[in-house]
Amino acid sequence: MDPLAAYAFRIFLDAQEFGFSRVSGLGREVEAVVYQEGGLNDRVHVLRGAVKNCGTLRLERGAYAGEYFPFYLAGERLGVPMRIEVRPGGGGNLSGKIYTLAGLVVRKWEAGELDAVQSAILIDRFELDYEYLHISVE
Repeated sequence: MDPLAAYAFRIFLDAQEFGFSRVSGLGREVEAVVYQEGGLNDRVHVLRGAVKNCGTLRLERGAYAGEYFPFYLAGERLGVPMRIEVRPGGGGNLSGKIYTLAGLVVRKWEAGELDAVQSAILIDRFELDYEYLHISVE
């Protein structure tokens, strides 16, 4: 089994592909429930609570002139799921992982720093809340 390269990923919203330079915020969390036994009160049990499949996805990419982009619409719900495909760096027919996120709401859009002194790329940063995360192997 080959480890997955952090740079070999593609992002799809419905059938449309989008390029991003950085993605973070994929994750799941389990809440712990602490239960104290009755009687002597000297025993505490930590039980598994509900699995939290929701979170905030953070995306970064270079800004492009004159391009329509659905993630600029802060406060809007995206009606289709997002699919993030991660492939091994060597390419070929090797299996990777697919992260499917549903219930997406654009929380925030922010343009990077405008600096007339430096010759740098303008970076767009987006935050999307998601209600559901499913992880599969292709």
